[in-house]
Amino acid sequence: MFNAIIKISAHKKVLQIALPLILSNLTAPLLGLVDTAVIGHMGEAKFLAAITAGAWIFSFLYGNFIFLRMGTTGLASQSFGSKDHDELINIVVRSLIIGLCFGILILLLRDTIMPLVDPLLNLSKEVSEPASLYISIRTLSAPAALMNFGVIGWLIAMQKTRIVLLLAFLVNGLNAILDVIFVIVFDMGVSGVAAGTLISEWIACAIGLAIVFSMIKGINSKITLSSIFKKSSFALLFNVNLDIFLRTLCLTLSHLWFINRSSTLGDLQLAINGILLNFHIFTAFFIDGFAFTAETLVGESKGARDFKLFREYVIASTFWCLFVGVLCAIIFVIFGSTIVGILTDIVAVNEHAGPYLIWIVILPVISAVSYQLDGIFLGATQTSAMRNGMFVSLVVLVVTSFYLVSNFGNHGLWCAFALFMITRCLTLGLKYKSLENSIAGD
Repeated sequence: MFNAIIKISAHKKVLQIALPLILSNLTAPLLGLVDTAVIGHMGEAKFLAAITAGAWIFSFLYGNFIFLRMGTTGLASQSFGSKDHDELINIVVRSLIIGLCFGILILLLRDTIMPLVDPLLNLSKEVSEPASLYISIRTLSAPAALMNFGVIGWLIAMQKTRIVLLLAFLVNGLNAILDVIFVIVFDMGVSGVAAGTLISEWIACAIGLAIVFSMIKGINSKITLSSIFKKSSFALLFNVNLDIFLRTLCLTLSHLWFINRSSTLGDLQLAINGILLNFHIFTAFFIDGFAFTAETLVGESKGARDFKLFREYVIASTFWCLFVGVLCAIIFVIFGSTIVGILTDIVAVNEHAGPYLIWIVILPVISAVSYQLDGIFLGATQTSAMRNGMFVSLVVLVVTSFYLVSNFGNHGLWCAFALFMITRCLTLGLKYKSLENSIAGD
């Protein structure tokens, strides 16, 4: 065990894979930031509100398809570890086919999306019209956006995280350039912002596909249509992806519930919680890099049937995950109030946010354990445990929040959210020994 803890090669490999992923994660907010900054200079608030509403819809919509990335990484990393080259290629092809089909389905249903958006977000007529325009244009990139999940998931499994980083820089950098050209130079407004994102996503998809297929050419394998559409393999992919989808849906509902409960406490508490959630999101950008790394390395070691290697990778990735979680907690202790002041100049929010910073200090360490266990179980494709654990955690959040909020107000809500994260840790932690045993027995 001690040798596994200090295994330098395992730590080195974890950092080599994780650091590009962390940088890639940090580029994600830039897409929305650039759109907001450009459209924010158009002079009318309705355009900014329309972009905000439209971006939220796509974040929600595409977020429910993250299983395409996660499922591909878990299954492909195992094939990579077992050197099953045929299945390694089949997995990415299947993922791309599924992404393309769902993307086309979104295209076909795009005229029905907007009527659902208005009542969901309670948009005014002024905002609804430009939001509808933004959504109708951006929907045209749905096939590219969903196929990109498959591309990214496969590249992570292949441990080509530097390419993932380059693709992230490409899509965000190109989007920024096109935003400036279309909105500022050609005065295209909301349609220009949407068109910039549309073009950048399709170009990134084309380049990603070119990279994937060039890598496939270098792999000695024999694939056929019958192997790609093999019933048992598709069933496994479907089951894994369904579990991840249901898990992600529960996670989305937990965030919506938190916001819903926040709104019942008044506008000030809602504003405070909105600001403080940015701390939680910021932490996730870093911790997820190590969780994604755990996915691919656990999958590789399981595929190779190497329990010793599995343990080394788990220990090394968990160490760095916890290190970053503790580091974030220390930063929030020292600079928490300063960061709140940077994020908002609303006096009331700055004055009343202080007492709730304790929860933001506690959460990074809990989150580190939770996200890391997610990565380990996903890499081992033990997705039913993730699904069940997230469902139980959601129930805990909903049930405890009723009592805690009514008795302790906003502190009670944050306590319920902390219990939600702790339950995520416990439900998977209690299953970890059986996961170890299953890998050791392979």
